[in-house]
Order: sequence, then structure tokens, then C-alpha cells
Amino acid sequence: MKTLPHVRRLSASRGAILLLVLVFMLMMAIIAALVLQTAVLQLHMAGNDQFLEEALHKVQAIATELSLNPDNFILEGGIGHTNCPAGVRDITCDRSELQVPASAVAPVGVELDYRVTRQEPLLWRGFPLRESQDTASSSSSFDAAIFEIDVRINGSEKRLGSAHIVQGIAVRVPAVR
Repeated sequence: MKTLPHVRRLSASRGAILLLVLVFMLMMAIIAALVLQTAVLQLHMAGNDQFLEEALHKVQAIATELSLNPDNFILEGGIGHTNCPAGVRDITCDRSELQVPASAVAPVGVELDYRVTRQEPLLWRGFPLRESQDTASSSSSFDAAIFEIDVRINGSEKRLGSAHIVQGIAVRVPAVR
């Protein structure tokens, strides 16, 4: 039996089309894998940003809460006098009397450290202070003690965010003239 020439050409072109389609599908699969890999990487980066943002908000909340409690600022101590959280035994702490803020709850495996340190000058005379309308007085300046609130959170062991913030606080003290 003899094959017709147009049937042989049709069979050869079907093989070439099949090969071309397979190459095209392989290229599409490679592109899809690269897009998926990029999407996963971006998802991890967004997660890291979220952890960092959460850690930053946490340390800011702790610093704010510490600044609102006047008992955290001990005026009897000298320059460099450090007040640490209650129950902490650390050689760098002169006292361990800081009230534990409600916002100072860290997940397991996350290190949290906060302290209040007296800064110089020991007494800043004539500190310019703007007060709110309801507490304003006729004096344009007051004496102040300067403190530094230092809050650190480290979640790197759990692959969570880490943040550190230092906030200066001026505490108004009775004027000594």
C-alpha cells in the first residue's frame, strides 16, 4: 500500500506542532514557578515588616505607660541612677521598683527589657515648660529632673521583630530658689 504524500506532510507537521507546544508549556511552567517564588518572598518580607511594626508599637506603648506613672521617676538618685522592673536582679540596676506596665506582656521566647535612668543635669533650673490650659500657672519655667526611658524587645530567636526605643522625660520638681 502506498502512502499519499500529503498524509506524510500532515504527520510530520503534527509532530513539530506537538514539540513546539511542549516547549511553550515548559516555558510557561518556568515563568509560573518564578512568579510563585517571587510572591512567596514578598509574603515573607511583608510578614517581617509586620513583626517589626508590632515590636515598635509594643516598645512605644511600654515607654508611654512608664512615662505616665510618676512613681517610676525616683528623684533621690544621682546621675546614672537606674530603676528596673520589680523583681529584676541586675548589677546595672540601682533599684528594682518599676511598676510592670499592662502592655509589657511578651510572648514566650521574646526578651523584654525596660528601665528608667536619671540623666544630667541633676536639676535643670528654669526648664521651659508648656502646660495644658487646665494646669497652667503664671510661671514660664520650672525646675526639672531629666530621665531616660529605655525599652527593648528582642524576638529574633522566634523570628519575630526586634525594636529599641529611648525616650527622654522631664519631670517637674518643686522649684528650689
